[in-house]
Amino acid sequence: MSLTHSQPRLAVSDPGPGGGRVRRSGPGPTCCRRTPGPVPAGRGISAARQSRRRRFGSWAVYVSNGCNRSITKDCKMSSWVGRMPRNLQVRMMSGYKRFLPGSSPLLFQSISPSPSSSPLLNPGRAPLRPLLSVKSSPTARTMSTKNEVEARIRQYAEEACNVKELEGFEGKQIKSGAVIGAGTMGGGIAMCLAEKHIQVRLIDKDASMLQNCFERMKTYWNSSLSKGKITREEWENRLKCVDLSNTVEACKDVDIVIEAVFEDMKVKKEIFKQIDQVVADDTILASNTSTLNIDHIFSDVSRPHNTVGLHFFSPAQVMPLLEVIRGENSSKQTLSTAMKLGKTLGKSPVLAGNCFGFIGNRMFESYTKEALFLLEEGALPHEVSAFLPPLCDLDLLGTRQVDEAIQEWGMVMGPSGHWIPHPQGTGAGRSWHSPCSVRSSSSTEKGVECLIRSGRYAGTIADKLVLSGRKGQKTQGGFYDYSQGRNPVRDTSVEEMIGKVSQELGIPRRKIQKEEIVERCILSLVNEGYKILDEGMARSWTDIDVVYAYGYGARNQQPMTYAKELGTKKVLERIRKFQRQLPDVPHWKPAQGILDALRDEDQLRAQQQKKSWNHHNRSNRETRDSRRMKTVRKKGATEPL
Repeated sequence: MSLTHSQPRLAVSDPGPGGGRVRRSGPGPTCCRRTPGPVPAGRGISAARQSRRRRFGSWAVYVSNGCNRSITKDCKMSSWVGRMPRNLQVRMMSGYKRFLPGSSPLLFQSISPSPSSSPLLNPGRAPLRPLLSVKSSPTARTMSTKNEVEARIRQYAEEACNVKELEGFEGKQIKSGAVIGAGTMGGGIAMCLAEKHIQVRLIDKDASMLQNCFERMKTYWNSSLSKGKITREEWENRLKCVDLSNTVEACKDVDIVIEAVFEDMKVKKEIFKQIDQVVADDTILASNTSTLNIDHIFSDVSRPHNTVGLHFFSPAQVMPLLEVIRGENSSKQTLSTAMKLGKTLGKSPVLAGNCFGFIGNRMFESYTKEALFLLEEGALPHEVSAFLPPLCDLDLLGTRQVDEAIQEWGMVMGPSGHWIPHPQGTGAGRSWHSPCSVRSSSSTEKGVECLIRSGRYAGTIADKLVLSGRKGQKTQGGFYDYSQGRNPVRDTSVEEMIGKVSQELGIPRRKIQKEEIVERCILSLVNEGYKILDEGMARSWTDIDVVYAYGYGARNQQPMTYAKELGTKKVLERIRKFQRQLPDVPHWKPAQGILDALRDEDQLRAQQQKKSWNHHNRSNRETRDSRRMKTVRKKGATEPL
């Protein structure tokens, strides 16, 4: 029986009444026809297959895609699963699934045979069947169910919390804290502490800003109270946990001080120089920086072992991710306390190394660059975001074409909904500097330094938007129009401006397919993720997926899992393709980790093939010797030849 290549089908064979066989084929075991007894060779089934059925029982499940013979040869295994131990079924199917169309693994789940089918040797253990079909699109992959994805991410998050190098170091209990800065992030962090009944002192030298922040906190908790999420008693307890102050001396007897001012190295260093002279010797100093080098931030303090980076994601009281940044001098006791605090606050802490952007924002750099390059080459913001994951708020990253591609891939929001270079949807006004001053500055502390570090400049379109006053939702305009509220509306003037930029840069605009949008944006994330692993900035690829699931909205798909399922060989082929296509974009240089992974896979495959071939030859020799023994016995010989 031949089945189409583009849609794998399931065929089930079991004995019907009177010894006949019911053969079910098609998209599922719903289309049946009955044949009187075993099907002879030459009538759709080979004698070898009948022999396998007689040997392993009547219940056989196999998947075919039209090239069954070549698949069997590649897998070194038969394309059927019969009455055999459950572990063997799983092993065979897991080996088989790698060769299905699109190189996307099928998801298998247990099914129970119908009452009319024959019982298995192992009661209660049923064969496996494909859960979803596989598309033949080059970027297609099998989508796990929502519950499966969430369960996998929860498992990865638990593994991220258990850091082996911190075993034996008990983190101390944080009972009080101080937050420096009453802005969006400072207020959110203070709310996180107060909601867990940790006494927090919110400090800012601007009294009006301090009071406004406290009013926002009360408004947020009032909303929770009106919706029945918290009780009146809980509401009162949270307010009692918050104290306001406009002097640094207010944090002298707290367990931890978290700085949450804007991204400026000089300001942060000056603040910690003052705090270091006030707080106790065992107080932990933490910075909420999203990109800056924490070793430079704490270079002037007298207790470098008590310093750590705590990167909360906006809004801090909502987002479940917390990046714990390990400095060069951070002690294991301090890191253990920071991880424990993250779990106390209900976050999923992930330990990261100290580099530009750490894990999430560093990967996001190449992602935003590719989205902007796609806009220059012919895509529109809504097209990019729709086909990609909700990594970005392309408000200020792209147009609707980009957004749609990203969202279709699995992200909650497209690049245009996130501002560049700050991926937390806070708008351009938070982190954008004057484009002219950034281009002429050699400082690596600028927020848009990621756009111009080397190679092709990615910020031309964003420059024009900012200079025209379109800085995101706060100004009711960015890549989209927000004059009617928070819902983005396409703006033809922005799309016309993007076309003019392409013309000025001498880039001919073309129709860009969603497959290219997805591959360029997501594989740029993947390649940078492998580079992060190469440098030891992340402990494992599962930690990277946790960062993007809980910090950037990639709840349906995650970049590193996507790469694992796509296959190392295909990932490398497409990265090299884009490297040839975009020679002036340095982030397309393949990561060493991808090259090493491909080499390891080739070596393992060669070992398996050699082992299988040796086993085949040994079996042939044993069969030949057995036949010779039988021949000798028939002739009456007393000894084997």
